[in-house]
Amino acid sequence: VQYGSDDTKTHRKIKHILGANHHGKVGRLLCNELYTVGQGGWSGFPPHKHDTDRLPDETRHDETYNYRFKPNHGFGFQLFQREDGKLGEASHIVDGSTVVIEKGYHPCVVAPGYEMYYFTILGGLSQRSLVQYFQPEHAYQIETIPGIKDMIAKYK
Repeated sequence: VQYGSDDTKTHRKIKHILGANHHGKVGRLLCNELYTVGQGGWSGFPPHKHDTDRLPDETRHDETYNYRFKPNHGFGFQLFQREDGKLGEASHIVDGSTVVIEKGYHPCVVAPGYEMYYFTILGGLSQRSLVQYFQPEHAYQIETIPGIKDMIAKYK
């Protein structure tokens, strides 16, 4: 699945390895490869989270990312946004970094001049299908960034 655009610096490609298309072959596990298309840009945008089981709006999935960069001295930042509007955290990510995401909104960004790949593993608390909850003040961008709706549908 490809979504986003070069104009919005949100263009990326997702390859689903284990997930909804593999019913009966896995439990509550999703595995994906994500690639930024072009150099620099945002991923995981609009900001989303999946840390609470409250169907039909959101499912609880813990997530682990492992990053690679091209060229390999590239870098980016994994953001951890708080819901209460207070200052969040950012992790400087480099080639080979691994990050565990347990809660909160978590977009990431790659620096201009570099391409980013990351392998994701998501473990669902109660089900395999992922329902992401988008940060309300940015959720309108689901309608404005090309392909976001297709991406959301592929996780179900």
